[in-house]
Amino acid sequence: MRTGIATVCLSGTLKEKMQACAIAGFDGIEIFEQDLVTSPLTPEDVRKMAADLGLTLDLYQPFRDFDSVSEDLLTANLRRAEAKFKLMARLGMDTILVCSNVATA
Repeated sequence: MRTGIATVCLSGTLKEKMQACAIAGFDGIEIFEQDLVTSPLTPEDVRKMAADLGLTLDLYQPFRDFDSVSEDLLTANLRRAEAKFKLMARLGMDTILVCSNVATA
Protein backbone atom coordinates (compact mmCIF):
# COMPACT_ATOMS: atom_id res chain seq x y z
CA MET A 1 0.00 0.00 0.00
CA ARG A 2 1.15 3.53 -0.83
CA THR A 3 0.21 6.64 1.09
CA GLY A 4 -0.21 10.13 -0.23
CA ILE A 5 -1.65 13.49 0.70
CA ALA A 6 -2.59 16.66 -1.14
CA THR A 7 -0.59 19.77 -0.31
CA VAL A 8 -3.87 21.67 0.06
CA CYS A 9 -4.47 19.66 3.25
CA LEU A 10 -1.46 21.21 4.99
CA SER A 11 -0.41 24.68 6.10
CA GLY A 12 2.85 26.41 5.29
CA THR A 13 4.90 26.95 2.18
CA LEU A 14 5.20 24.27 -0.48
CA LYS A 15 8.72 23.50 0.74
CA GLU A 16 7.49 23.15 4.34
CA LYS A 17 4.58 20.98 3.24
CA MET A 18 6.84 18.66 1.27
CA GLN A 19 9.25 18.34 4.18
CA ALA A 20 6.37 17.58 6.56
CA CYS A 21 5.02 14.91 4.20
CA ALA A 22 8.40 13.20 4.05
CA ILE A 23 8.85 13.34 7.83
CA ALA A 24 5.33 11.93 8.31
CA GLY A 25 6.23 8.99 6.07
CA PHE A 26 4.01 9.64 3.06
CA ASP A 27 5.08 8.02 -0.19
CA GLY A 28 3.79 10.73 -2.48
CA ILE A 29 1.98 14.01 -2.74
CA GLU A 30 -0.64 15.71 -4.85
CA ILE A 31 0.44 19.23 -5.76
CA PHE A 32 -2.28 21.86 -5.36
CA GLU A 33 -1.83 24.46 -8.08
CA GLN A 34 -1.99 27.48 -5.76
CA ASP A 35 0.86 26.02 -3.69
CA LEU A 36 3.05 25.89 -6.79
CA VAL A 37 1.97 29.29 -8.11
CA THR A 38 2.82 31.03 -4.82
CA SER A 39 6.10 29.18 -4.32
CA PRO A 40 9.46 30.68 -5.30
CA LEU A 41 10.48 27.15 -6.35
CA THR A 42 10.54 26.29 -10.04
CA PRO A 43 8.82 23.11 -11.19
CA GLU A 44 12.29 21.61 -11.61
CA ASP A 45 13.18 22.59 -8.03
CA VAL A 46 10.00 20.91 -6.77
CA ARG A 47 10.75 17.78 -8.78
CA LYS A 48 14.29 17.56 -7.40
CA MET A 49 13.20 18.30 -3.86
CA ALA A 50 10.56 15.57 -4.03
CA ALA A 51 13.15 13.07 -5.25
CA ASP A 52 15.60 14.13 -2.54
CA LEU A 53 12.87 13.67 0.09
CA GLY A 54 11.84 10.28 -1.29
CA LEU A 55 8.42 11.55 -2.40
CA THR A 56 6.66 10.89 -5.66
CA LEU A 57 4.64 13.63 -7.33
CA ASP A 58 1.41 11.78 -7.98
CA LEU A 59 -1.19 14.27 -9.16
CA TYR A 60 -1.62 17.92 -10.13
CA GLN A 61 -4.83 19.60 -9.04
CA PRO A 62 -7.29 21.09 -9.73
CA PHE A 63 -8.26 21.70 -13.33
CA ARG A 64 -11.62 23.44 -13.04
CA ASP A 65 -14.41 24.40 -15.43
CA PHE A 66 -13.16 22.27 -18.30
CA ASP A 67 -16.32 20.53 -19.50
CA SER A 68 -19.95 21.50 -20.10
CA VAL A 69 -18.96 24.79 -21.71
CA SER A 70 -19.60 26.51 -25.03
CA GLU A 71 -17.52 25.59 -28.05
CA ASP A 72 -15.47 28.80 -27.76
CA LEU A 73 -14.70 28.13 -24.10
CA LEU A 74 -13.83 24.53 -24.85
CA THR A 75 -11.21 25.69 -27.34
CA ALA A 76 -9.74 28.01 -24.71
CA ASN A 77 -9.88 25.22 -22.13
CA LEU A 78 -7.98 22.89 -24.43
CA ARG A 79 -5.23 25.54 -24.64
CA ARG A 80 -5.27 25.81 -20.84
CA ALA A 81 -4.98 22.02 -20.60
CA GLU A 82 -2.00 22.03 -22.97
CA ALA A 83 -0.22 24.60 -20.78
CA LYS A 84 -0.95 22.52 -17.65
CA PHE A 85 0.39 19.38 -19.34
CA LYS A 86 3.63 21.19 -20.21
CA LEU A 87 3.98 22.30 -16.60
CA MET A 88 3.26 18.78 -15.39
CA ALA A 89 5.97 17.42 -17.69
CA ARG A 90 8.45 19.77 -16.00
CA LEU A 91 7.34 18.32 -12.66
CA GLY A 92 7.55 14.75 -13.97
CA MET A 93 3.82 14.21 -13.42
CA ASP A 94 1.33 12.49 -15.69
CA THR A 95 -1.97 12.70 -13.80
CA ILE A 96 -4.27 15.70 -13.36
CA LEU A 97 -7.48 16.04 -11.35
CA VAL A 98 -10.28 17.42 -13.53
CA CYS A 99 -13.09 18.64 -11.28
CA SER A 100 -16.72 18.30 -12.26
CA ASN A 101 -18.17 21.50 -13.65
CA VAL A 102 -21.35 22.70 -12.00
CA ALA A 103 -21.95 25.57 -14.43
CA THR A 104 -24.10 25.22 -17.52
CA ALA A 105 -23.00 25.87 -21.09
